Amino acid sequence: MPEATAPIRHFAIAAALVLAALGGCARHRTIDSEENLLARRDRLAARNNEVIAELLAKLLERVRVEYEAKKSAGSNEPPTCDILVISGGGDFGAFGAGFLKGWGAVREGGLPRPQFEIVSGVSTGALIAPFAYLGDDADIADVVHLYTNPRPDWVRERGILFFLPANESFAEVPGLERELRTAIDDARIARIAEQGRLGRMLVVNTTDLDDGSPRAFELSRVAIRATETGDPSRMHKLLLASSGIPGAFPPREIDGGLYVDGGVTGNILYGGRLRREQSIGSLWKQAYPDLSPVRVRYWVILNNWLLTPPKTTQPNWVDVIARSVDLAVRSSTVTGLRHLLTIAELENLRGDYSVEVRIVAIPTAWRPPVEGVFEEETMRDLARVGEEMGRDPNAWIRELPE
Repeated sequence: MPEATAPIRHFAIAAALVLAALGGCARHRTIDSEENLLARRDRLAARNNEVIAELLAKLLERVRVEYEAKKSAGSNEPPTCDILVISGGGDFGAFGAGFLKGWGAVREGGLPRPQFEIVSGVSTGALIAPFAYLGDDADIADVVHLYTNPRPDWVRERGILFFLPANESFAEVPGLERELRTAIDDARIARIAEQGRLGRMLVVNTTDLDDGSPRAFELSRVAIRATETGDPSRMHKLLLASSGIPGAFPPREIDGGLYVDGGVTGNILYGGRLRREQSIGSLWKQAYPDLSPVRVRYWVILNNWLLTPPKTTQPNWVDVIARSVDLAVRSSTVTGLRHLLTIAELENLRGDYSVEVRIVAIPTAWRPPVEGVFEEETMRDLARVGEEMGRDPNAWIRELPE
């Protein structure tokens, strides 16, 4: 046995030296002080509050104009602000894309798909959000096509040494980057900018790893800037950041910060961090005290199951981490939904304005026909299920199961 252990020990030492050398090739960022990072966090938060106030004032003016026009035409509907919330879910985003298509076939009397004043998306929901924001049948058809025709190079492993610390992530996403640039082209960005100028909002959530905060970006403003400069790269980078699964997909450096998937800090984006006086209903009452109270309707599309399917987990670090992350995101999503429903209940009890929340999710009984991620058969089946549910107004639920 002594003769065998020496070569093994030498090999282990050599392997460790190689790994250390390769790890040393990793890209390093300048380390900032905690004091500077805290100051940056406060500065960004203050700027974010200014932007929110500016955007909401513009949005409410839009709601007022639409309300008065409908009232002049004989409508009895209250002033209404429709908010679409699209969650993360990876390749399960095919469900949300299909649902939007089916929803477009619903006519009056059956909760038809409205033109949303606000569209928010996180992770895969961020990739769907620009198409839902524009809302034409052709836009929805394009995002359905995107999610039902996955390409092999959407996600590409870095090879057998994918785990080395020199790598920014286990995998690269060259195909996804290409498809995104093609789908969110200059023409589509110009249309997003046009809608932004009319007071509508397109928002995605990201996670700032440096200061540990969720950070929402208002993409219609980004689109306006892109049309002025002719440079769409920031739009694409923000969408990739919001959908950048940490460790699996590359992080994105934006304005000096390192950003990953928004699902890490909030898998649904619904304004839950805003104070009551910043809410749409409160701002409406302040701005237009003589008009009817506004009605706020949240439409939430979950690109996953509401209830976590049971699963035997193997006692290895890959399965344990994967299952744990899935459960953590799922649990925080349900907590967020319960918070949104509680906000709605409180505001309805106060009576200053009305809030409606409707939620749709992948059916509990559905299972992927093929194991794995970005499998075409699974994504096509999910899009089909989503489209069928989108055509059925009874698919929406108003409260969560116990």
